[in-house]
Amino acid sequence: MDKMFAAVIGLTLLTSACGNPTPPASPTPVAPTITETFNGTLTVSGNNSHPFTVQQAGGIKVTLISVDPGAAIGIGIGTSASGVCTVITSVNAVSGKTVQVSGTATVAGSFCASVFDIGNLVEPVAYSITVLHS
Repeated sequence: MDKMFAAVIGLTLLTSACGNPTPPASPTPVAPTITETFNGTLTVSGNNSHPFTVQQAGGIKVTLISVDPGAAIGIGIGTSASGVCTVITSVNAVSGKTVQVSGTATVAGSFCASVFDIGNLVEPVAYSITVLHS
């Protein structure tokens, strides 16, 4: 009887250890509080990237503040690794005061803002963007 009881207890412990593990809780995104401003000159058919570091999971917002002379250009958010910006989301935008691209960083790390010609530039343009992140 003792051997049977020990076998049942052992089997119970073994099967309970094989259950599905509970995944860790996802981090709660925080509101973005860090503002960075990037300026540059975008050439015809050009693409510029501006790296920034997110300290904790949270929102990212990019605003095209100015383009001179005025033109529609592309702006995007991506991840940055070894100096290469891999754009995750982008839009065609004209300068203004409202956020044109937004997203949520689910992890802390290296990100980038990309500014690029969408095919309509006939001369270089000066631009300014702001990036709001956590």
